[in-house]
Amino acid sequence: MVLLHAKHAQRAFEKISEVSGGSNASLTVQVLFCLTSMTLHSRWPGFARKCLTKTCIALNAAGLRFIPATGRPPELTEDVRERVVVLSQVIYLESYMFLVVDGIEPKMTVRIEKEFRQDLQVRVFSLAPYGAL
Repeated sequence: MVLLHAKHAQRAFEKISEVSGGSNASLTVQVLFCLTSMTLHSRWPGFARKCLTKTCIALNAAGLRFIPATGRPPELTEDVRERVVVLSQVIYLESYMFLVVDGIEPKMTVRIEKEFRQDLQVRVFSLAPYGAL
């Protein structure tokens, strides 16, 4: 059983290294985020912190943002939605690591958190008539 787990882990790490060497920064961040979540779930907080650091380095090196710096925001397709979810989850995970796991202050996601809080205009849509709530 251990050999089987080792074989699958080796295959997974080979695929991760292939993705990391590629040119798709969004996919790299998504894979590294999944690896971070998996290691945290497996109760390896030290390795989870290292994976989160690599995730944030890849995110900041690629300059990923919620909305483009110039022009109109893209249509909300499945790819755009997935990228936005991953970016917001990276912010959440770094804050979670700070509060629950190791107490290291979140500094790597400041840029996208600022964009999320200040620049991203989010409006709640309600079907209730105005003033009914």
